[in-house]
Amino acid sequence: MKTDFSQPRFTGTRFDEHTLPVDVARDLAAYESLIVDLAKHLYLEDHTDRQRVPKGFASNFRLDIERIDEGSAKPMLVLVLSGALALVGGERDYFERARDLVAECIAAPESALPENFPKELLAHFNQLGRSLREGEALELPCQRTGIAVLTPEKRKKLVLAADQVYEKEVDLLGSIAEVDFEKFSFRLRLADGGQVNVFMPDSFHNKAREYAGKPRHQVALKGVAAYDSWDRLQKLVSVESLDVVKNYAIATRMDELAQIQAGWFEGQGVAPDTDKLATVADKLVADYPERLMLPSIVPTQDGNLLLEWAADGAPSLDIHLDNLQASFHAFATNGDDIERDFDLETAEDWQSLFGFLNHSIRTKAA
Repeated sequence: MKTDFSQPRFTGTRFDEHTLPVDVARDLAAYESLIVDLAKHLYLEDHTDRQRVPKGFASNFRLDIERIDEGSAKPMLVLVLSGALALVGGERDYFERARDLVAECIAAPESALPENFPKELLAHFNQLGRSLREGEALELPCQRTGIAVLTPEKRKKLVLAADQVYEKEVDLLGSIAEVDFEKFSFRLRLADGGQVNVFMPDSFHNKAREYAGKPRHQVALKGVAAYDSWDRLQKLVSVESLDVVKNYAIATRMDELAQIQAGWFEGQGVAPDTDKLATVADKLVADYPERLMLPSIVPTQDGNLLLEWAADGAPSLDIHLDNLQASFHAFATNGDDIERDFDLETAEDWQSLFGFLNHSIRTKAA
């Protein structure tokens, strides 16, 4: 049998189309888990002579999404009961009491949480609401206040009411500072100077060897991390994905240039050709010489690129996107011009260019 149980409401721009992102559905699974554990607690509180809930108390209970209604995203959760619970109304009531108590807990100030909500179950809010982003909320019907609103900040406060750290989904970016292959881990040095130990799968070992100690190449990590009440990173809880972004500064700069629109310079600047720009970006990111200092990359008014190096002789490279050619210029020590042109059509052309740059560009003398 099934019956309407609760209809949460997700608010925020991601839910304007009345759809539910897959990652957000995990919040509903966490909600179900909290309901079950809280219902068990309430049952045992009422039956002090028992050490365990009746057999099948939880296994015969589940929440299903029957539909998603409009009004941001409003999934209708129906309670599906089977076995003994479908026939015993008294036990079924504990799940409804748990539902109402969860809403009361969310609606209450952290300093005045419901006394019958056990503190140890506040850890469930490490999962419930974890997918919410800034500006989003999960609303639950609440008998006492009408509505209970769970935001990322509220979720954090609920967890910290019983613990010293809380968990949240993170996107971290940093360089590999040190690798410990025996412990299958490496130390990720973050841009703000912080660092965190990362467990790595076997598939990442070769990349760890290749990019360790090379801050030019950044590791992009998605996962879950624990933070204290001051939002200081304490540790990684889990890692969902690890990717290396080669020549990160070049890659991000080329992404910025791809957003340029026509008229960008006093109403007259030509936007770079996005396809040609992508071709150049791929080569610069993938094959830029390891020992060659990074250039500054600026757009030109005619829709092309200018690369400049802070090196002896003020070297620069004009890349013409329209015909995929490049013109190098620098000053020799005697003041003469050094000029050379390159085609950029083939992989061999790019190798010739990079070989020349690697040989010709020297760091400025101190």
